[in-house]
Amino acid sequence: QETVFAMLVEITERTMAHCGQSDVLVVGGVGCNVRLQEMMSAMVAERGGRAFCTDERFCIDNGAMIAWTGLLQFQHGQTVTVSEADCT
Repeated sequence: QETVFAMLVEITERTMAHCGQSDVLVVGGVGCNVRLQEMMSAMVAERGGRAFCTDERFCIDNGAMIAWTGLLQFQHGQTVTVSEADCT
């Protein structure tokens, strides 16, 4: 767990630097893990930012919801090329 969380924190820190962000929102299935929240909060504090860690109501595995939304959009002709896609 510690190694995987360290990797997630490092990737998040790189992404924040690349996008010029100082705050982070921790959600998703793994987001309810207190140790990940602690590690993410420490990293963000070192950068002068804020970590927003949600409670169990918002820390659910949302991969299936994202996939379903993508399928519905595709079925309705809503597509985006990779070059047009943004990540925030």
